[in-house]
Amino acid sequence: MTPGDIVLAALATGIWSGAFVATDTALREAPPILFAALRFCVSALALPFLPRPRVSWRVLLVLGLTIGVGQHVGIFFGMATGVTPGMAALLAHTQSFFTLALAWGLMGETLTRRKLCGFAAALGGLVLLMAERGTPMPPLAIVIVLCGALAGGLGNFVLRRIGGADPIGVAAWLSAVAAPLLLALSISVEGMDPLRVILSGPSLGFVVATGYSGILSGLIAYAIWARLFGRYEAHRIAPFMLMVPVGAIALSALFLGERPSLWRLGAAAAILVGLGLNLVPARQRR
Repeated sequence: MTPGDIVLAALATGIWSGAFVATDTALREAPPILFAALRFCVSALALPFLPRPRVSWRVLLVLGLTIGVGQHVGIFFGMATGVTPGMAALLAHTQSFFTLALAWGLMGETLTRRKLCGFAAALGGLVLLMAERGTPMPPLAIVIVLCGALAGGLGNFVLRRIGGADPIGVAAWLSAVAAPLLLALSISVEGMDPLRVILSGPSLGFVVATGYSGILSGLIAYAIWARLFGRYEAHRIAPFMLMVPVGAIALSALFLGERPSLWRLGAAAAILVGLGLNLVPARQRR
């Protein structure tokens, strides 16, 4: 990779790391489903500038329901009920395991010994999080984030099946599908009052957090990622994803005062090892 592209990859991972801190800020003013709806409304503003990807409306609906509604409601609601931003970033990335499991079960892809070890390490880390002593995160909140990761894994599986679709176009157009669904869900579950409060005068922090999540995280970082995957083999790019939860934990400690316990750091290390075994391909013999 050229130095410039390495910088771009680091920039994308930094943006995604910061998205969890931005989300934590936004959730102090808005309930999780409403924030997810507004985040996708912002991402959908790019529609006039992007052609519809070459996928059917049915596929876009499935992606909107999984990657849009399911993934973000799960992650945001889990954060709103007790999962810290750093741990949310870590748990969200377990979606790669769900994608792999679906590919194995439905497409017959091979699970190597290396990937099975990755599953085992990540599972051990999740068990540590669930059994954490002191001031643990609510187990139900952890499960909710994992359900969001499962929904993301389902969406990733659909993307793998269709193949070749423009990631930026998909991101923008699934936002157009997800935004009205999330808004309707927010009104039915959270009521109209939160929406009225936000529309009457959101704080600067909320506006910045929503813009960050919708534009920087939802579109620009994906644009960078699409460019890099178009120029390099997947095994050169995928390892940068491991830096997203690490960056989220560091930024949470810096800006939000999050101080992970040794117990939680051990769980994070185990999950990162599992992700690494899953994402980073083994060296091929020459």
